This record gives sequence, C-alpha cells and structure tokens, in this order.
Amino acid sequence: MRHNEDIIQWGDQGEVLVFLHYFGGAAKSWSWVAEQLSNEYKCVAINLPGFGGAAALDSPTIKAFSDYVQKELKSLGIESYTLIGHSMGGKIAMQLAADAPKGNVQRLILVAPSPPTTEPMPEEEKKRMLHHPSRSEAVKTVENGVKQNLPKERHQLAVETQLIIDQSTWKWWIEEGMNQSIADHIASLDLPITVLASMDDPVMTHDVIEQRVMQVIKSAELINTQQTGHLIPLEDPDWIATQIRKAMEAEKAV
Repeated sequence: MRHNEDIIQWGDQGEVLVFLHYFGGAAKSWSWVAEQLSNEYKCVAINLPGFGGAAALDSPTIKAFSDYVQKELKSLGIESYTLIGHSMGGKIAMQLAADAPKGNVQRLILVAPSPPTTEPMPEEEKKRMLHHPSRSEAVKTVENGVKQNLPKERHQLAVETQLIIDQSTWKWWIEEGMNQSIADHIASLDLPITVLASMDDPVMTHDVIEQRVMQVIKSAELINTQQTGHLIPLEDPDWIATQIRKAMEAEKAV
C-alpha cells in the first residue's frame, strides 16, 4: 500500500479501480475492499475535499467535487478506469462519469448511492447530524447506519473519519449537497452501470434505491444483498469485492 496525504494506492498492476468514499468517510474507508482486489487491479482511493484531512473547497458543489477528482487522477496519469462510489461518493461518481472525456470511465459501480435527484433525510435527523463535531453523535451515526456490528478497527475508523471532516463541508452536504439534482446531467450516460445495495439499508432504503436511483438510471443493473446496513464496504467488504470482481469479469466476457 502506498499513500500520500490525500490518495491511497493498493497494487500496481491490471486495470485501475478508482474509489470515492461516503459522507462521513475517507479514502481509508475502502481499505478492506481494496486489499482484496489489489493482486488483480490497481486500486486508488481519494480523500474528497474536506474529508480525511484534505483541504476543503471554497465553494463546494457536486460539479466542483467532480472537477477535483478529475484533476487528481490527471496528476497520477490515470486516464482509463472503473469508477466506484459509495453513498455521497456515488453521486459524485455519477457527475464525474458524465463530465469526464468519453472513454475515460470504463464502467460505473455505485454502492448504496445518494440519488442523482435528492436524498431524503428526516428533519430531526438533519438537526442531529449538524451537531458536528461530536464523538457521541458520530458513534450514534455509525450505529444508526449499520445492521452488523463492525469489528473494532472498522468501527473506530468510521467514527474517527467523521471527526476530521471540515465543518463547512459537513454542513454543505446536509443542507445543500444531498439536494442538488444532477439527474438531467447524467441522462445521457452510456456505459455499464452496476448498483450494489442492501435490502436492509436504513439510510438508502430499498424504496429510495428503486424510486430515486433505478428509475433515473434505467440502464443500470441492480444487485441486492441483505443483513447489512448503509456502510456495506465496512460491514461486508467480501461481498463488495466479489461484486466488483464479477462486474469487471462480465464486461471482459462480452
């Protein structure tokens, strides 16, 4: 594993997999998935601006996050890759897939993605989450989002990554980012798209995935699991790694 301040890389051969983390996470959140794939693929995870210690954007928008990731990948000399985004990272991945030069993004894999339209969140939950940073609220956010007990190391990471998020970026996503619709912008996406979701996700529920994701991205293939919550890459990294591998192999077989 190699890393600088804002980018972590596992492996150095095969096709490139680019990972974008969830709201509350960081590049390290992908560690348990990427480690399983690093013998076959070059895995690159990026701290999005304001997360994982990365400098925040002056004026955050979904488009600005997409531009940032494109710039980071260009600096690494990466032009062809599979893009994998979890939750908030899924919404940014959709924007990036639409923004990038044709052929750069070979396929798109979305894990419990924030919808391209708007992400529903009860007002009481928004008020609670705006109490940031607070360790007790960070622990509660993790507990509210999972269905499986996380191993100690993964639980600690899920809490700690919340506590280092830039305050203004945290507030922006809850109050604005999750409500920015990019549905029209991604309407012309023409590439293989896989959506990985849990029937038991308490955040991106089955109804949200069906109505706000699959009804917008009609060409996508939906693959469901059960008995995991919203933090699937931390709860069941084996399943995520297996599904990524299957998606990659399916395209080769065509």
